[in-house]
Amino acid sequence: MKMTLLGCCAVVALAIAIAQTVGASPATPSLTVSPGSNLHSGQSVSVSVGPNGFFTPHSHVNILECADPGGKAANLPKDDSTCDGTTIQGDTVLVATDGSFSAPSYTVYSLPNATLGEQANGQPVCNATNPCVLYVGQNQNDFTAPKVFSAPFTVDPTAVSTTTVSGAATSPASGGASSPGSNTTSPPGTTATTAATTAPSSSGSGIDPSVSLSATSAGGVTTLASTGPPARLAWIVGLGTGLVFLGSLGRRLAGRAQA
Repeated sequence: MKMTLLGCCAVVALAIAIAQTVGASPATPSLTVSPGSNLHSGQSVSVSVGPNGFFTPHSHVNILECADPGGKAANLPKDDSTCDGTTIQGDTVLVATDGSFSAPSYTVYSLPNATLGEQANGQPVCNATNPCVLYVGQNQNDFTAPKVFSAPFTVDPTAVSTTTVSGAATSPASGGASSPGSNTTSPPGTTATTAATTAPSSSGSGIDPSVSLSATSAGGVTTLASTGPPARLAWIVGLGTGLVFLGSLGRRLAGRAQA
């Protein structure tokens, strides 16, 4: 009789344990936000959840920025009244078959924010001194639907600054030369020679078009080097020599005639 009673009790206990196991809710997965601190208004963060049995496969989730006064779990949102609907993500986030999902570029803002068309006295408040959290769930209008919250964080109202790097400029101290859009600079003391150019012929310029000049840079100082004397110079010298010879010869002949 006692054995029968013990057996019945064991069967009942096993049935209760099985029922509790079957009816138990899946564990709430952890939410990863990166970066999760030192955030500035307008900065993008990645939001992701790993494989789980909590979120419904192939459903979609929404992300909202919500107030969390004091950054305490007791002050987490109870409904969407403390969340900012204008912060909902722009792209659709779908849950994979294994329950995982990710949003690689979600923008956080200090709240209220004029960029979102909000008044300075608007709600909720999220800034450098008032923490907030991200709501990530399947239905922000029904907080009984699967959802998770991020760890509390603050947002510096100072907007994210973007620095544009232009092409490298010539550094006077280096004595080198560089071209726009290039980071290559000639080190001091090196010599760089440009392509040879021909001086243009101009009326009255006095420049012989047959003279070719090249620009040479040494130690940051540019000089012009001539490739040789003008070809016309040899003719001028020869003609002058001939005239001198003829003049001398003429004087000799005139002297003899007088004698």
